[in-house]
Amino acid sequence: MEWDDDTLRRFREGTPEVLAEVYRAHAEPLARLLKAAAWRGTFTRLRNAMELENTLLETFARAFEPRTRTAYNGSRPYAHFLMGIARNVLLEQSREREVVGRDEPFEGLTESSGEDGGLAELLEDREVEALLAAFKDGLTREEHRLFELRFGEGVAQEEAATALGLTRIQVRRREFGLKSRLLGFLQSKGYLEDLETQGWSFFKRRGAR
Repeated sequence: MEWDDDTLRRFREGTPEVLAEVYRAHAEPLARLLKAAAWRGTFTRLRNAMELENTLLETFARAFEPRTRTAYNGSRPYAHFLMGIARNVLLEQSREREVVGRDEPFEGLTESSGEDGGLAELLEDREVEALLAAFKDGLTREEHRLFELRFGEGVAQEEAATALGLTRIQVRRREFGLKSRLLGFLQSKGYLEDLETQGWSFFKRRGAR
């Protein structure tokens, strides 16, 4: 597509028609570049179709944020600009290999070991369930709805944003706030003490097993 002054102005303003045109023009070429990189041995996880799609969507989500739109000057090929964002996304994902999944934040809360592991796990699960209920009781109506959409129903951020009447970046920030508060709450009860918040996710502290 051609980046004339009017197109660039409307892109920076976030005009939906222009954003849709940019996506249509660049999504498939970017996907091909990422696939090629994966099969050359770089970021091989992108050989998985879902990983590729998630990376593609996250790249465009970041590219279409207001500050990023303003940063594009229209002279540099947009494909190169996008690829730079995609590289940053992939590097962040690489640093997050030990992350507790952002769509499965309670995975790994319990562990079972030995012959009595099943019973111990069941009792612990019940305690965690009660703690989560107590945590949710302290949320505002909007926070409670976001919690249920993202962590209960597994709804994507974009769908949650639409349901709540928010932008995706607003949902992302509120979600991070919820995760941080939840982590602090659970740690005060003796759970997840080896985790810390970093960026938008939870990481195991260095040296933690």
